[in-house]
Amino acid sequence: MDRHYIGNKRKKKHKFEYSDQRESMLREKAKVVNRLLAIVDVFIALVSFNIAVFIDKGEFLPFQNKDSIILHFVILAIWYVLARTFRLNQLYRSRPYSAVLFACLSLAVTGTAFLAVSVWAFNLFSIGLRLLLYFGAIDLGLTFLFKVFNYAFLKNARAKGHNTSNVVVIGDNSARSFLRQIVKMKEWGYRVTAIMGTEELEQEFGAVAPFLPDDTDVEALLREKTIDELIYCKEGADQKEIERLLSITSEVGVVFRMYSSFFNMLTNKTHLHYFGTTPLLTISNTPLNYLELRIKDLFDFVFSLFVVVVFSPVFVLLALAIKLDSKGPVFFSQKRVGLRGRKFNVYKFRTMVTNAEELKKKLMEQNEMDGPVFKITKDPRITRVGHFLRKTSLDELPQFFNVLTGDMSVVGPRPPLPDEVRQYESWQVRRLSMKPGITCIWQVSGRNNIPFDEWMKMDLQYIDNWSLKLDFVIFLKTIRTMVRGDGK
Repeated sequence: MDRHYIGNKRKKKHKFEYSDQRESMLREKAKVVNRLLAIVDVFIALVSFNIAVFIDKGEFLPFQNKDSIILHFVILAIWYVLARTFRLNQLYRSRPYSAVLFACLSLAVTGTAFLAVSVWAFNLFSIGLRLLLYFGAIDLGLTFLFKVFNYAFLKNARAKGHNTSNVVVIGDNSARSFLRQIVKMKEWGYRVTAIMGTEELEQEFGAVAPFLPDDTDVEALLREKTIDELIYCKEGADQKEIERLLSITSEVGVVFRMYSSFFNMLTNKTHLHYFGTTPLLTISNTPLNYLELRIKDLFDFVFSLFVVVVFSPVFVLLALAIKLDSKGPVFFSQKRVGLRGRKFNVYKFRTMVTNAEELKKKLMEQNEMDGPVFKITKDPRITRVGHFLRKTSLDELPQFFNVLTGDMSVVGPRPPLPDEVRQYESWQVRRLSMKPGITCIWQVSGRNNIPFDEWMKMDLQYIDNWSLKLDFVIFLKTIRTMVRGDGK
């Protein structure tokens, strides 16, 4: 008995030592790669500075000019720190290029601002503002190109089955969206080895990976199979189950990931509020960052004014096309619901016949959307020009006037009809807690292919996770959608 106990104890100790060594090796490898990539970012900045000097001065002065030498050392110090601060030196399996561009832009703007302060602080009179602007633009371009090449190379390798991570998913119906992305995005390099979930999940993903019963010995599975990560994705999290899985994964050296809808509320809208000396965790249901919200408002106004002025010839051409194609007004005005229930008239280029609302009643049986929304793929009410406008999303252009009047934003949940809002469930009403937008996550994620409830959840996730970076990503994806003509 004693020998058996001692033997098990030695095996347990050996298992812990092995998992610790494995985790330590992975951490060290990640650190080395991250440091190397940060050094590459510094090298790109130094090259960019010398190119900017050549463009501005007409000659290379890396070690001949005192001011240039000082700024070389400043770049060495600043860029390494900033590259790590904005996490440009970290490799993500699922990071979109728009997010990479935002990080590169943040690095270029912040770094150039630091250089400008250094020029003033050290009295570097030979370095002008024009040179710094050249430098910022060149560094942004070269850094982004390097990141795109690097990510494209890695994505291509993962899509071909190299550098993949084997994952086990334990989830319920809330894991559907995650599993769909895993299956679709092969370039992320995740290979689902097994799934423990509901019958509904098995019906949809039974061909993706083997389904295991709930009483499966997870510890034995992780030991016997080559598993890199275990992903827990359940709406109603079981604390005891999570503690058990955490203990198992830490013992065998497997990464544990967990999804919870509660995390959406904790991202950027939590703070401690004191009642006397009693601290309470307070969660707001709308964004709180005053400065970022004001920047969003400023961008909305400036960009909308730019679109209205610069694209005014396009407005005229589209108006003529609509008039020549069918009888009726150029613009279509409709009552919509905005911020916290405020009603306003939304403007669009007319894409349907004038009696579209009357025909809608006869077409209700063909509705392809669930919930209170009406959509059909081959809508007979849409005109020939209307098909083009919808496919390219150009019918939305007049809504920039709504943005200028303050009723809408460039990015935000789409404004619903009053009849739709009256049919909302209580949890869906919260999507009205933020100003509606011309584009949103739903519009760049498949539109009509997304069930109504999932669309509503997307809008709530946007509100819960809002940031200028998220708006920037959606904005770039909207441009891609327009170019591809994915609209309907």
